[in-house]
Amino acid sequence: MSNTFNISRFCKYFGFDLKSRWKDQGLFLVIFAILPIIFHLIFLFFAALGYDGINALFSGAPISRPPLGVRAGVFALATGIFLMVFPSRTYGFLTDKAQGSEWIELPVSRLEKFTSMMLTCLVVIPVAFLFVYLLSDALVCLIDGKAGMSLFGAWRDFDPGFSEGMVQFGARGLWFLVASVLQTVSVFLLGALLFKKGKISKTILALFVISMAISAITASAVSMIDMERFAETIERWAENHLSNIDFWFNFWSNLSLVVVVGGLGLWSWFKVKNLQH
Repeated sequence: MSNTFNISRFCKYFGFDLKSRWKDQGLFLVIFAILPIIFHLIFLFFAALGYDGINALFSGAPISRPPLGVRAGVFALATGIFLMVFPSRTYGFLTDKAQGSEWIELPVSRLEKFTSMMLTCLVVIPVAFLFVYLLSDALVCLIDGKAGMSLFGAWRDFDPGFSEGMVQFGARGLWFLVASVLQTVSVFLLGALLFKKGKISKTILALFVISMAISAITASAVSMIDMERFAETIERWAENHLSNIDFWFNFWSNLSLVVVVGGLGLWSWFKVKNLQH
């Protein structure tokens, strides 16, 4: 079928795609999303047994509930693992000869399938996961009055740490969260489409190699630049744009996000478009 886009056909396929992904990966999503409840219960269990191993990290002070910092760490770890794993679990089957061929033969254009894939991976699943996770954490804090502030409240009030008068991100903590989610999912979705086996490990290895190459190139470029003159140029630019430095900082941050996610998405599109078995 040609890469035409029919909105009615796409809506039907999108609904079918979501039902299929939920059937295959719904339990996986739910288990990760209710981790705040699971972790809280495990913490209470060990606290009830008098286990004070964690207390040593806090100068021996008795702790009956997981501190906000610990819950934030668990959230970051769980979210990172989930975002790396779910793309390959959700659409990694496309590189399989049998399942991939069956997907290709569906009476829907590649463009419609790709659009459904991107909406599912970049929007639907992350939003569902984060919503249920933060809701689970909020319920824990609501039911247990000693649990402290919820993660949602902490993210809402999060400040990157810049002092007054310096650059401030427009969306503050939410911007960091959205940017991290979009970039991580885009990378590991592409890895799921590129590699037939070891999708996650090979993607991580590829990221490591790329980061090493960029570091080498950057170091080589820095060695050839007059850093003192370069620093003076940056300082003069900052002084000339001090009144709208927030705008430019946010502009370049968002532009880099669009370039990275757009570039990875385009690569994924060509992979899907030319997928053969």
